[in-house]
Amino acid sequence: MSILDKIRERGLDLSKETHPGKSYEEHAKECREIAKEIMGVYNYPKELIELALLLCDVHDIGKLLHTWHIAQKRRPLHSIEGAEWFMYMNEYIGLNIDQAYQELTAYMIASHHSPLYVPAKFMDIVSRAEKVSTKRYFTEYRKCKRLASEINRLLSSLDKEIRYNLADVLGVVKMADLISAKGLPKNEILANYLWSKELEDDVKKGILERARSKRGVFDQTKFEKQMTIASSEENHLLVAAPTGWGKTALALLRMALRKPVKVFYILPTITAIKDFYENFTKILDKRYVGEYFYFADVELLKKNYVEEEHPLDIYRYFIPKITITTIDQLLLTTLQAGKYYIRRINLRNSLIIVDEFHLLTPEMVACTRVFLKNLLKNYNFSCLFMSATPSPIYEELLGEVLPQMKITVLCDEYSRLRRHKITAYDYSVEELISEKEDSLKRRRTLIIVNTVGEAQHLYTILKEKLGSTRRIMLIHGDFAYKDRMRKEEQIESTDILISTQVAEVSLDISFDNLITELAPMPSLIQRFGRVNRYGETAVETNVYVCKPKSYEPYGLIILEETRKALPSLISEIERSGEAAYLNKEFWQYEQIYKEKVMEVEDKISKKLNDFMLNFFSLLAQEEEISRFLGREETWLAIPETYLDEALTLLQKLKNANRYEERMNIYAQIKENLVPASRADVRGAEWNDELRLWVIKNYDRDLGIIRVKNYP
Repeated sequence: MSILDKIRERGLDLSKETHPGKSYEEHAKECREIAKEIMGVYNYPKELIELALLLCDVHDIGKLLHTWHIAQKRRPLHSIEGAEWFMYMNEYIGLNIDQAYQELTAYMIASHHSPLYVPAKFMDIVSRAEKVSTKRYFTEYRKCKRLASEINRLLSSLDKEIRYNLADVLGVVKMADLISAKGLPKNEILANYLWSKELEDDVKKGILERARSKRGVFDQTKFEKQMTIASSEENHLLVAAPTGWGKTALALLRMALRKPVKVFYILPTITAIKDFYENFTKILDKRYVGEYFYFADVELLKKNYVEEEHPLDIYRYFIPKITITTIDQLLLTTLQAGKYYIRRINLRNSLIIVDEFHLLTPEMVACTRVFLKNLLKNYNFSCLFMSATPSPIYEELLGEVLPQMKITVLCDEYSRLRRHKITAYDYSVEELISEKEDSLKRRRTLIIVNTVGEAQHLYTILKEKLGSTRRIMLIHGDFAYKDRMRKEEQIESTDILISTQVAEVSLDISFDNLITELAPMPSLIQRFGRVNRYGETAVETNVYVCKPKSYEPYGLIILEETRKALPSLISEIERSGEAAYLNKEFWQYEQIYKEKVMEVEDKISKKLNDFMLNFFSLLAQEEEISRFLGREETWLAIPETYLDEALTLLQKLKNANRYEERMNIYAQIKENLVPASRADVRGAEWNDELRLWVIKNYDRDLGIIRVKNYP
């Protein structure tokens, strides 16, 4: 007799509507089909598949109790009610699993709409469930309270690998639950767990077309070198190649040859993600490509326990074949933040591509080392680290945890390039552009400064001075995406572009001249790569490095070390071309990172292994997450000027039936959003419908206003 039949024997009506237009039995059976397919892809053992199917049958059991009805506005917490009922009735159901697994199943029933709370927090949720002011099936949740006191002991008695597997089982079931509950097309979702011949052909065709569109010709010699590197038998690669060489093509080839279950393309900035998404969706069907760039899980911001997912939530769980995202999202998943278990399952047998890895903070490198140590053996993923400015210290630190990693540095490619002739100045960008006004009138110039406020300041000055005769544009990371895309479409016809760090990695551009503030060595080298990108030897100065207005955001120590090393770097470039970037002498200052990496790694390892038992969710405060990742957190927010449009789209999203229609509406909503800092959020209002902060100090031409004394 099946579990569903045994539940029916206990007097519960499986035909009861528990999801819009769907009975409990229909939902449970759909969940079983989906979970079985996903677990089959990963070749899970039979006992774990059976546990997942059991959870499919019982995860919503609380909705079958007579005190819960779909039309009620105020309902008891069905996850807690269901867990209590399950523990009372499992002896009658006759489960053929160990007692410990029965209790862990009850914990997963209670937790399937929430993070995996540590015992104290779980006990708090149970106590709050007893205070819900509506009729409940149980007046007291005695067994759930006992479970809260026992869960640590139960988990501690299990091997680490089993704890990982249990979290993954819940992740698979929750994914199936979301797909069924939201009426998403099962076959389209499951296609993202397979690798079709059509997908492989599209990737290879896309590489050829992309090369021709960028250069006008296809470089067969370069393609063969990319193919040789991509076909390496080693699981983990680290590749250093100059800007403009074709690292994206290399990543696509690696993807096509290895055929991973999922691909995670990690980029250093949110703005870079948008550009890559546009490029990737020209190569592959949009069904296979997703972008996600919240800093933190929405769960970390929620004030209350919520049992229903928001319409936007489904797009946060790494469903697409290829997810283009930030390192934050990968690390928050492996740090077990929020509902990490829904995402982490997708790391199994995946390919993780980390582009421009030199831009990681020391704290991020520490987190990366922790997750490689903890998950690599069980999750069997492979890594590809890429950079135009390889960091020797980061190479060393990554190599320690990936001893079989193959490192490839294209020395010949660097040596033949002499694209830049550099002059350093001891005065500011603002002073230099006054001196070089004639040049600005004649040559396409890129100006990069270190803060958005300074970029906005220079933009207003140049618009006033040269705006009548020169096309001048401002781009930085604090624009809504619709405004950012509008500006990017005009870059080719722009005479003067003022930007910030976003130009280092997110814009495939080439200008005649560069004027830049002093920045850390890796950032400077990336900025140099935006000038004469595809050109030949420079015969006159085309890069001007100026004194920064402030030490933000890098700090005094790093900028001083770079200032002292810059004259030697300029001389070395004159002698040996861009091979100078490979000289470890210019990277000595990075030794100060090593101690920080080890310190953070130790703290995180203890928290994950000892306190969270490689199972419970991280529910850290904003400040703690910032310390873990080494930079101020950002969230997506909505400019007030676009609020009404986004709310209208959200209503359409709720009413949409087809998956493709939902995805298109979701993309339109995201076009209205802007990355916001903690300071922006403090001064913003929270919108409950969108679950986003509303930013008021926004201008379509300037972005979030940072310039002082703006009218």
